[in-house]
Amino acid sequence: MKKTFYIALTIALSSIVSKAQSLNYTDLGVLFSSEENLGTARFSGLNGAMGAVGGDLSAINVNPAGAAIFNHGEFALTFGVNNYKNTSDYYNTTTTNTSSDFNLEQIGGVFILKNYAYNSGWNKIGLSVNYQKTNHFQKRDLYRGNSGYADFYIHPNDEENEYNNAQSQRFYNDYEGDLSKLSFVLAGQFENNLNLGFALNFHSLDFYQSTELNEINEDDSAPSNVLDVLFEENNSQQSDGISVGAGVIYKPIHELRLGLAVESPTWYYTITEDYNSLTRFASIPTKNINAANLSPESSYFEYKLRTPSKVTASIAYVFGKLGFVNIDYTYKSYTALDLYGETDFREDNSYFMDVLQNTNNVNIGSEFRLGKMYLRGGFGYQQSPFKDNVDPRNIDVVKIGEKYSGSFGTGIRFGNSKLDIAYNKTKQTNEYDFNDRESTVNPAKIKNNNSRLALTYTYIF
Repeated sequence: MKKTFYIALTIALSSIVSKAQSLNYTDLGVLFSSEENLGTARFSGLNGAMGAVGGDLSAINVNPAGAAIFNHGEFALTFGVNNYKNTSDYYNTTTTNTSSDFNLEQIGGVFILKNYAYNSGWNKIGLSVNYQKTNHFQKRDLYRGNSGYADFYIHPNDEENEYNNAQSQRFYNDYEGDLSKLSFVLAGQFENNLNLGFALNFHSLDFYQSTELNEINEDDSAPSNVLDVLFEENNSQQSDGISVGAGVIYKPIHELRLGLAVESPTWYYTITEDYNSLTRFASIPTKNINAANLSPESSYFEYKLRTPSKVTASIAYVFGKLGFVNIDYTYKSYTALDLYGETDFREDNSYFMDVLQNTNNVNIGSEFRLGKMYLRGGFGYQQSPFKDNVDPRNIDVVKIGEKYSGSFGTGIRFGNSKLDIAYNKTKQTNEYDFNDRESTVNPAKIKNNNSRLALTYTYIF
């Protein structure tokens, strides 16, 4: 009898303790393909809209041809404070979460080699080395409510009862880590109106997720007995990757700038995953049942990922020395996401084709000069990579919504130095399904309202 019970228990819990609430590989693929408008304060103050004007170390990440726009060498260093705030709604229970972090966002330099040779069409060459963060994963979220569904309904030390009456679920989700990019750029300017650039990018991926699901369920007895379960998961992902980019900026007339840039997919050639989980069952004093833990599970896995490529078309109008307006349009091919390795990922890659869509994204920024001071502002829209008409039951753990962003900033030049500051705000509504095995349970809705303050010091040489 007891042996039969434990066999049944193992079968009942096997679906629960297998990465039940942390991100699936499909979710990770989408997450590792997303980028923020991080970088220098000038770039951030313009909401990342600098594809046709260049002349900024972070703008080179949009269009490498921008390295040839500089007239002098520059070194820049950027620090940022990121503030995260969201409101989660899970079965009519609302929870507000806040967190913040301080980071070195960017450091790099550009060197300008001017060509004074007679009858040479090439005016100058720009050589740039720049490191910057492209996404932050830091957040600490808490979701609370009662779906009415009891995921854990058996205690390992109780052979008789099932605890099917759900009372509450409390889910804690912690992200740490970031994406970063080290870029080496070579660019040249021809006849003062044509700029060409090429970039070789080395990427770094660090991601950590820690989750806890606390579930309280009761049996049918009167008075009822209470089953208190805590399910913990820890998941880490690390990798290095590589991509290339190329761009052109053309000036048909003095006031007009046209830009076009292409960035290849990022090939993360080996992502290493460390995963472990533990399920804890509290004692049930009303039945003299002792506490129990299921045997910890752990695994190590390696796989590869190819993220989407993207194309950015830009246009800018320059008002002499007074300033400019720049518009960037970026097309990103999320349906080309690809997981591969020794494991068969055909089902996951089919998910990308069936659920995701290629995105259209727009950033608009403007800068105006008042003597030695600069005023900047911008706004942007990022389309959701998820199709609108997809059945929610076919989406894995996370669904990312469309994002709206706005920014403003200022800067001042003194001698051979510049000091810039910028403030960004983003709004986005996502969904997190920490019980994606059960189609009758709705995901938590998370309204994100995040902000960032960036400060950049630049030395001109």
